[in-house]
Amino acid sequence: MIRLQQVPHSIKKLVSRCGRAVLLLGTLLAVFPSSALALYIQIDGVADIKSNFSEGCSSITDITNQAERQKIDVVLFGDYARNSIEFGIKPFERIFKNITQGPSVLDRGVGGYLSEIKDNDRKFERTILIPGVETIPFYFWSGSNYDKNLTAHNWDKHLLVFGMDSAEDYEQLPLPNSNFSKKYTHELLNNFIIIGFLFIVTVGAVYKGHFRKITVPLMLLFAMLTVNNHPFQSSPFDPYNGDQGVAPYQNLINFATSKGALVFWNHMETSGIGQKGTTTLETLPYPNDLLTTQNYTGFQAVGNEPIGQTDPGQQWDQVLMEYLNGNREQPVWGFGGNDYLCENQKGDNLGSVRTIFLVRERNNDTVLDAMKKGRMYAVRQADENRLSLDEFVVEDQKAGNQVTMGQELVATDFPTINLKLRSVQGGNKTAQIQIIRNGALVKEETVSLPSELTWRDVGIDRKEPVYYRVTATVSPTDYLVSNPIFVKFADMGVDVVSATTPAPSAAPPVRAAREPVVTPTAPVAQPKAPRMAALSEAPFPTPPTMSTPTPTEVAEVPEPMAPVTVPQPDMAELNPVDMAESAPQEPPSPPGKLLTVLLDGVEMKKGPGEIFSNITKLRKGQEVSFVRRTNIELNHRNWLVVKFQNRSGYVWEGVLKWSGDAPTGNEQ
Repeated sequence: MIRLQQVPHSIKKLVSRCGRAVLLLGTLLAVFPSSALALYIQIDGVADIKSNFSEGCSSITDITNQAERQKIDVVLFGDYARNSIEFGIKPFERIFKNITQGPSVLDRGVGGYLSEIKDNDRKFERTILIPGVETIPFYFWSGSNYDKNLTAHNWDKHLLVFGMDSAEDYEQLPLPNSNFSKKYTHELLNNFIIIGFLFIVTVGAVYKGHFRKITVPLMLLFAMLTVNNHPFQSSPFDPYNGDQGVAPYQNLINFATSKGALVFWNHMETSGIGQKGTTTLETLPYPNDLLTTQNYTGFQAVGNEPIGQTDPGQQWDQVLMEYLNGNREQPVWGFGGNDYLCENQKGDNLGSVRTIFLVRERNNDTVLDAMKKGRMYAVRQADENRLSLDEFVVEDQKAGNQVTMGQELVATDFPTINLKLRSVQGGNKTAQIQIIRNGALVKEETVSLPSELTWRDVGIDRKEPVYYRVTATVSPTDYLVSNPIFVKFADMGVDVVSATTPAPSAAPPVRAAREPVVTPTAPVAQPKAPRMAALSEAPFPTPPTMSTPTPTEVAEVPEPMAPVTVPQPDMAELNPVDMAESAPQEPPSPPGKLLTVLLDGVEMKKGPGEIFSNITKLRKGQEVSFVRRTNIELNHRNWLVVKFQNRSGYVWEGVLKWSGDAPTGNEQ
């Protein structure tokens, strides 16, 4: 009966979310038809939110209610996985110990935590709820109780984990003082076997009655040592042997990512001395751990306090450069973290820091995918009138391709950066925009909002890969940080754009037009247009702006002039992915000619390439009327604009052959 009652809620929520996604996507496509961002909707999220499952003040239901009132689309919880600190007496530190423990997910039950989040996610229509935990992978002790200087170091050195659905995976997280685990038995087995063997020997001695005054105490001693050194520990790292570096944190990263989770470093610039019960806690800033760990997803780039890792040339840029240079397998993304416990306590406000996700539809999977692939930016806001990065794309104007955050562009031209920035509720604001390339500030401009900025980066050699990221600042509590866009350059040989051209006073080289001929005996296949390699997924380029015919597009010239030699790249060396606009190999033919389709199933498209949608399919032998030739080439043949049954579209010249003159009436 419970399931029957829940089904309408699930369907209602799904329909509501899909309807809003379709409406918003349609609006964006209508308003921004040429933008890579137009293929996504932006939704507001808050991350690292703690409920009363750990140290938060509110229940999951209350937090979701508040998020709905504030029109927050996504809540990513970050309750403590394990919130326990222990100090024991050597050599029986796991038996005789003092425990200071706070509420946590593992203490209250992972199953109940995941179930409550899922139940509320089904119940509330607008807000998406995603479970996550904040972990304390390691701490170590210094000082002593006797000297009254006992200190736990790195207690506030945390990693956030999102995207695990299994309660068992949460229970097996490699954390100190946690559940029994079989994962590290091979590392801890030697001591256990040695001590266990000595225990068995003493048991045998006691059984046989040898020196009972000695063997009985030894038997009890080795029994306790055996229990103390059992191999089913939750972590292989001992807090009594000093600092273990990044090894405990890398261990947790490796475990979580092996389960498909996303792992983010959290509040890496936190520092100071605090208390937990009677225990002194000390954590120093750890921004350099971005450089010394691998395979994590990202880090907190925006918080309630300024974060220096996002400044040009700091640790984030150093990590991104490692990725560009091939020394790191994956890039590192920035997110906005709240560290939210209680409303209006210690300056906490739900939504003061947000992460804006770029998704195609509103659901848990698309949000996690955007986090994994860097399609997001982080915002700090003093009030509801936050900054909105409506567009941040890098474009190859020559090929008409563009990508957005987290993606990679294969460019044949100097990259062009397009930005659109505004405040969501308007008003008079002045923002400082910074464009950072490979860790260096290359463009800075102060603008009045709303603002649009287009900047072509001609200051690079186009040999080495680059990345661009953006910051925009109104005030210390009103700013945003974007994730990077990566650009690699095709091996172009000689640059067509920079090739020598005749002086302006010289007449342009022109040749008499002639009809290209396609030999019908050779089999012709439908072309597979190259797709641009992308970091996260295939990008969505927009068609290039079509210009009016240039002086080279002349149908008949009474007296052809002597050709002027212009250096051209060796087209034989070009890979299909290096397709770019260049001067056509053949002079354009005059409008009004007919072309015959050479095979069945030829697609007439809305743009010059396979990435564009089809208008219609043509059959072998049908004729289309030539309109004009584009400058987009594939395998030395151009894409043509043609007309068929009063509809215009693009067809690749390689699947057509020229026929007679067009009839005076309607085609076909």
